[in-house]
Formats: sequence, C-alpha cells, structure tokens
Amino acid sequence: MHTIRSLRRGLMALEILNSRKRMTVAEMAREINLPRTTTFRILENLVTFGYLKRNDKKGRYSLTIRVRNLASGFNEDAWLSEIVKPLVIELSKIVIWPVSIMSPRNVRMSLRFTTDTDSPLSLDYYNEGLRLPILSTATGNVYLAYCSDTEREIVLSALRHEKPDETNMLANSPETVAKLIETIRQNGYAINIRSPRAMEPGKTNTIALPIMRNGQFLAALAMRYISVAMSTTELKERYLPTLIEIRDQMEEELATAGHSL
Repeated sequence: MHTIRSLRRGLMALEILNSRKRMTVAEMAREINLPRTTTFRILENLVTFGYLKRNDKKGRYSLTIRVRNLASGFNEDAWLSEIVKPLVIELSKIVIWPVSIMSPRNVRMSLRFTTDTDSPLSLDYYNEGLRLPILSTATGNVYLAYCSDTEREIVLSALRHEKPDETNMLANSPETVAKLIETIRQNGYAINIRSPRAMEPGKTNTIALPIMRNGQFLAALAMRYISVAMSTTELKERYLPTLIEIRDQMEEELATAGHSL
C-alpha cells in the first residue's frame, strides 16, 4: 500500500506541474498538502526517473520530454521547446548576433525560433513561421546537404517544376548542386555570402549548421551577422567553435531524450 500511495503522490505532482509549468518544493507542498521533506523526496525521485528537471536559480521543477512521450511520443514541439530553444538563448548571449532555428516544410525553410528581438545586433526582425527558399539560403543549403538522398531528390524535383527565379534556378543544375553539397559536407556548415555589391552597411550574411537526430536532419542552427563586420576567416575563428559546441550539445541532449524512450 505504501508503494501505491507513493505512486499516487508522484502522479499528483505530475498532474499539477502539467498545469502550473514550474513550481518550487514549497509551492508543491501546499498544493498536495504534504510536508516539504516528503514533497522534496517525491520530486527528486521523479527527477531521478527522468520525468522532472530542476533548472533555475529558485530550484523550481518542471516536466521533461519524457512525460509528454507517455502520451504522444517524441514530437517537434518537445524537441524545440525543451532542448533546442534554451540552448539557442544561451548561445545568443555568447555570440550576441541573432540566432535562429529553421526546419524544412513544403520545399521551403520555416523559421521556428529566433533571438532577433533579444539581440542588440539585429538589423531586421523576423516572425516565426517565415518561409525562405531552400537553394538560395544557408539553412536550405545545409538541409540539402544532410537530408537523405531520396528526400533531396523529391525536393529538387518539386523545385524544378516551379516558375524559374533566382531562388530555385540551381535545381536545374545537378552538377552545381552536387558540388555545393560536397563542399558543405566537407566543411560541416553552409555560409550564404552576398555578392560584393551587397557588402555594405546593413547587409547580412548567414552561417548555418545541421542539427541531426538519429542520423536524420532535424533543423538548421543559423547565425546572421553584418557582412562588413568580419571576414569569413574571422567568422570561422571567432564564432564557429562556439556554434559547433552548442550544436553538439543539442544533438547529445536530443539523443539522450530519444534513447530514454
């Protein structure tokens, strides 16, 4: 009976946190009408089992992806909100430049999250849901380089049937696309550098890295920077190591979350 009672209390804590999002031990103790020491043990057991995490200065607890997977499996909202977003925010505080997450959707790249409004170096502010072309953007290029061969062929075939313009003209040049993919795979990233005419104050370039999960492309991590602020060499020396470090941390946490299922 003691085991069943403990289970019931643990489930009560999960239900409460599902509606309250984050709570301290004291707040939870008041909700379930138990002593703080007992409540603390319940919450810490749930942390041990991977259902809760304690992640701020006030010691508040919140649900992890594992709880959501009990009902719906690993979903895009979970990987984005629980793992990627916090690390993007952390990254933006280090590099200062605006950082974004973009994923493929209907042969376009869709903006899923950005730190534009938080970066003092943002020249433009983009809204989530913005759709950008694949072939003319760094995020789209890195997607093509790291998605499966079948997926790439489907995307390129769809682009070939669209009205030709500067955003999809490369779709009809297999040799150029193949060379582009080879270069990106060798480097591990893609850079969208504007033409010399556009290298003036107010113009931005983008560097993008792939975020992979279980060997599959999940999203692109991108950083925009003012084109005249630094050379490509300076970009790679000063910022690329940090971008790679945070991206690798994302992939590690994504793999861990997936393995726990």
